[in-house]
Amino acid sequence: MDSKNSNLIVVSYNGIVQDRSNRLLESSIISKKDMIKDKKIKGILVSLKGVIYEGDSSVLKILVKRLNILSQNLVISISFIDYSMELYRILKKETMNTKIKLFKNTNVANLFLDPKTFKEAMCVLLYDEDEENSKKLSSELSKYGYTVIIAKDTKEFQERMHEEAHDIIITQSALNEKLSGTGASKNVLALSKKLIVNLPVFMDTAVETLVSFTGLKAEKSSHSIKGFDTSLDVDNICAVMHFKGDLEGFFTLVFPKNIAIIALESLLGETVEESDTDTLKDGVGEFCNIITGSTKTAFAKKDIKVIFDLPKTYNSLKATKGYIGENSGVWIDMQLAGKAFYMFITK
Repeated sequence: MDSKNSNLIVVSYNGIVQDRSNRLLESSIISKKDMIKDKKIKGILVSLKGVIYEGDSSVLKILVKRLNILSQNLVISISFIDYSMELYRILKKETMNTKIKLFKNTNVANLFLDPKTFKEAMCVLLYDEDEENSKKLSSELSKYGYTVIIAKDTKEFQERMHEEAHDIIITQSALNEKLSGTGASKNVLALSKKLIVNLPVFMDTAVETLVSFTGLKAEKSSHSIKGFDTSLDVDNICAVMHFKGDLEGFFTLVFPKNIAIIALESLLGETVEESDTDTLKDGVGEFCNIITGSTKTAFAKKDIKVIFDLPKTYNSLKATKGYIGENSGVWIDMQLAGKAFYMFITK
């Protein structure tokens, strides 16, 4: 059940945290685009009160990534509320470099997102295990003219909770605004050390697989750390596979249409029409499948367990970026039969 509280829209996430529930939540938020255009709406709150979390953090990671993209596309703040301590600790880590905010409940969300609903002389009791986070929250609250009391530890917090001197209590909350104002480099690599160490496995298996299946010469030209490049001035076919397990992230294969045709014709032994977009998308998706299948086998030999989801295919670089997000990753320039194609690996 959804509701409107003050100038905030509350959307409930119910049941088990899983891909299907993530998609339903995203659809529910998108359906409110017209309501969001109302300039009085300050943000969307995703209530996790009815959530059943079964320990699959990879599904939460995807949810955070999708909501972060949605927040930017709709130009509206999106926050989680009504979560357990267990979920807070996981979400705090996963939302750290996003615009997604965490507020323990609706009152706390209102205090930050729609402060005019409260009196200016409010006294706030604040506590967080993370002292740096407490300072950030306190600094923001002070801008609104509130008096803030920061408890230095759990004992003091529990003692002060029963006092009448404060109007509202804030704990287990985070603003997560590093990306928007601190000048952090967009080219900071967000991949885990373990994934970085194993990047050559992706590169080597891609080369070996393409040579084996097409009979064409394939090689890596160079690589760089940056976001997904949407500036390529040719028609492209892209395939994306999310992977999880001992390593987590997104593997993206980008074939300019001309090289996709060459590769597929070499694989199939028959002509592929340039206008046959469906066949080209299916073909690039299959190449992605084959490469990641070989990669999975190579990882298994190193006792690294990885599961790849089915590929999603696009004929638009912007649509591809919309799915994988804004994070920087490793952009790899490759060549097949002397013509450029690309791989991108990101968190």
